[in-house]
Amino acid sequence: MSEPRVMPARGRLRSAASASGPETGGPRHVEVLGRRVRVDVRPGPDGGRPLLMLMGLGGNIEMWEPFRRLLAERTGRTTVAYDVPGTGESPAPLLPWPLPLHGALAARLMTQLGLSEFDVMGLSWGGLLVQQVALTVPNRVGRVVLANTNFGIGSVPGRPSVIRVLATLDRYRSAAALADAASAFGGGAAPDTMSEHSAARLARPPSWRGYYYQMLALSGWSSLATLPLLRRPVLLLTGDDDPAIPVINARVMSALLPDSRLHVVAGAGHLLLFDRPAEAADVVAGFLGAEKG
Repeated sequence: MSEPRVMPARGRLRSAASASGPETGGPRHVEVLGRRVRVDVRPGPDGGRPLLMLMGLGGNIEMWEPFRRLLAERTGRTTVAYDVPGTGESPAPLLPWPLPLHGALAARLMTQLGLSEFDVMGLSWGGLLVQQVALTVPNRVGRVVLANTNFGIGSVPGRPSVIRVLATLDRYRSAAALADAASAFGGGAAPDTMSEHSAARLARPPSWRGYYYQMLALSGWSSLATLPLLRRPVLLLTGDDDPAIPVINARVMSALLPDSRLHVVAGAGHLLLFDRPAEAADVVAGFLGAEKG
């Protein structure tokens, strides 16, 4: 199956910049679907599709570091990240949004940035949003990366002790609680590689309303029946010591997806991208660069 036509990312960014501001200069706010959304576009020298990166529950743009930086170095790709409404510096909506509406916002944001085609990557909650985006605008999506995620309703749940951690905002408000959470998430997370990610997490906690609205967005949502329709190359990246989203979920998804690659990292947990950023960036970069081979 042929993939969507690739348009030079830099050309599209220039057109977006003329309407919305400079190409660089760090995060800025744009209006999307009536919401004020904080977005960060980092142009890269590569002429391929840009990569949209969707963070996990409660996460902000800066939490992608240093993984995002390492990935950009390996691929030369333009990367785009934004604060989901209710996280970082994007205000929460008055009422909860269902996941399809979040997917519409992501697609519209890329349109407003002048990025007609893109690859997409999501972590945990962001991985479910990635599936929604890829199923909603499949003609615009090239390659898909799903990291430590599941398929919503019907997935094998995590350990009750980890679910309790996810049910509160403590890990966003206390360094001690974050250290406890990192330990609970498996993989033996190393503080030295997690320091930049951890500082970003504590610096911009989500609002209570935004955080729980994200949880409500998943109510009744499942991609189980629609995964066979996702006819794009998909990388499933996970660790075999993830108590939040057990590895069996990735195996089920791999069996249902028409074109998938499953990469399981031995001994890694739910925070694989930030506990082992260089190793994870190598895997993702290899997948994104495969179309050039």
